[in-house]
Amino acid sequence: MKARRYSDAEHDFSDDFLTRPGKLPPVTAIASTKSPWLPRAENQGAAPLRLFVLPFAGGGVAQFQAFCRAAPEWLDIQPVQLPGRENRMFEPPVESLDELVEILQSEVAPHLDRPYAILGYSMGSRISLGLVHALAAAGQPLPLQLIVAAHAAPALPSRLPQIDTLDSETFWNLIAGYEGTPEEVLCNDELKTLVEPTLRADFSVARQAVTRTSAPLDVPILALAGRHDPYAGPGDMQSWKNETSGSFHLQIIDGGHFFLHSHLQIFSSCVFEALKPLSQQHGDRK
Repeated sequence: MKARRYSDAEHDFSDDFLTRPGKLPPVTAIASTKSPWLPRAENQGAAPLRLFVLPFAGGGVAQFQAFCRAAPEWLDIQPVQLPGRENRMFEPPVESLDELVEILQSEVAPHLDRPYAILGYSMGSRISLGLVHALAAAGQPLPLQLIVAAHAAPALPSRLPQIDTLDSETFWNLIAGYEGTPEEVLCNDELKTLVEPTLRADFSVARQAVTRTSAPLDVPILALAGRHDPYAGPGDMQSWKNETSGSFHLQIIDGGHFFLHSHLQIFSSCVFEALKPLSQQHGDRK
């Protein structure tokens, strides 16, 4: 499969409407980077450990700004910007999980020059697993840690409704029932038309099978589950242990599906505490 490449776009757009109530920020221009997939890559410092972050359905790098600001100096966080959102709003979304993984493998390859970890949130967890398998198949350096959050183990039936194939009216009726969708979005037909293709593509990707090159991976997995998450609660995430031959730990956070926002400090602490020993152990590696 030949990977698609996208040109950078000139607009910024926040996906807060998928996660929590509030006003949508204005569309603003942002500086272009060498890769639209890793918009912070040119600002990476000398931190001994790198963390790639893959987003939830409809989410973009703006959703991880507070998380990035809280990062300790020993951690270089690199959120991935997928097409179809924020500054890439007017690019077509990738509808195939395998194609998305192939592109990401190529995009992250130049940045595997130091020890690293991968964090996937909701849909991003599934993408992350596929990415690690692709890196393993290519003989590239593997992450020291895979962190998956708010996404049921891929081997389990998804609790997410299959909404990407529904007609537009039914689609938005179901989206309206999701946590924190502002009325200003639900009542704006132009905005809904703009974001609907990306949402449909993401919900499809979140259910597609992960291509595994080995089972299980020799990569430790930390699973973060919201205690009250209706889509990926602790029981749904326990089966991530079957995806690794290494260590597995399940950590429960008091919150729903978007504890990234509602319990940001706890979420950040869980991630940073898990990664700090890796930074200390591998900090002298180049």
